[in-house]
Amino acid sequence: MSLGLPSHLSRAANSKALAAAARWAALVCLVMAVVNVVISTVGGTIGAASWISTLVLVPMILLLLLLARGRTVVLTVAYLLVGAACTFLYVYLLFESTPAYRDTNLFVVALPVVAMTLVGGTGTGALAGILWATLGFALAEAAVLVGATAAGRDFRPDAISLGAYLLLVGVLAFDGLTRGSRSRTQSAIHRAVRDARLVDLRRELLAESTADLHDTVLSELAAITATEPGELPPRLRARIESDLRALGGAALPAESEPPAGQVDEPWYESELRRAIEDARDEGLAVDVSGDRDAVARLADDSRRAVGLAVRQCLVNVLRHSGSATAEVAVSSGDGSVSVMVVDGGRGFAVASAGADRLGLRQSVHDRISKVGGTVTIYSSEDVGTTVIMTLPTVESA
Repeated sequence: MSLGLPSHLSRAANSKALAAAARWAALVCLVMAVVNVVISTVGGTIGAASWISTLVLVPMILLLLLLARGRTVVLTVAYLLVGAACTFLYVYLLFESTPAYRDTNLFVVALPVVAMTLVGGTGTGALAGILWATLGFALAEAAVLVGATAAGRDFRPDAISLGAYLLLVGVLAFDGLTRGSRSRTQSAIHRAVRDARLVDLRRELLAESTADLHDTVLSELAAITATEPGELPPRLRARIESDLRALGGAALPAESEPPAGQVDEPWYESELRRAIEDARDEGLAVDVSGDRDAVARLADDSRRAVGLAVRQCLVNVLRHSGSATAEVAVSSGDGSVSVMVVDGGRGFAVASAGADRLGLRQSVHDRISKVGGTVTIYSSEDVGTTVIMTLPTVESA
């Protein structure tokens, strides 16, 4: 369903649409004038010299076509001035070649007048359009008056051109008067859309914060549970402090230096490596295989998402599987990187996993799907669990 244009765009769009419709209607009037004269000449009702009167309308038609491609003040003024001269010559030649025409109250005379009135204008408001239409109508009527006087005919206002002028003015005036109420309605609609979008953004941020808090608390509790009673080891204490600062948005202390010769490798700066090291600190034996350099092909948000997801998977191994070992395998293909977490624990029935399982739903599925990836889980009781996360690379995004 379309909600319409915003109020700050609707004024210009409506004015352009009305101006374009008026110009094309004017072009139709000029073509009808030419066709009418040609038919009358072939039928013998007017003199053959009236052919010349059709030629003087050609400059008006050409200028209208230029206006249809792009309206400007210069082109509009040129059209009005050239149109006034063409209308004068058209009326004069038509009366000279047609003695039966006694006055200007004729359909064939009204057509170029209507074409002058429907010039459309270059403004973006109703008042500007009314002023341009009035100027075009006045110049056209003046040209008809002068042409009829020069040909010795009577000038009589015709109802067709006057009706066209009043109709155009009425349409423009109605558009100007009702534009304010439309703008207020559109503003209310777009405010409602904006508020709904803000609610969605808040919900997404809350879900992400909840997942971060969930992952961090479970991971740290599992690590604390695995330690001996007494004072926490320095490495674990530093990790907990770092995670707490991350949750609070404070600056994090510098991580320990990677081994010599591996400073520039993305693997040692990734959340994935940190998740594996954290799991090892908690007592889980994690074997890493595959192409570790493949993580460099992921975008920053994808690297963080897969690291946090793997962290939750390893926490689940510690809490639920009953296995003391796990394997993390990294592989890459055409346009994607896959990370697989495998354990040989007790497993579970995937179909029976509850919707309230934050670990699977928010920390794994939702994280990966937000960066355009997919998650596939294979598990059965007494066999183990395999979680495969596939994410697009930077080149394929």
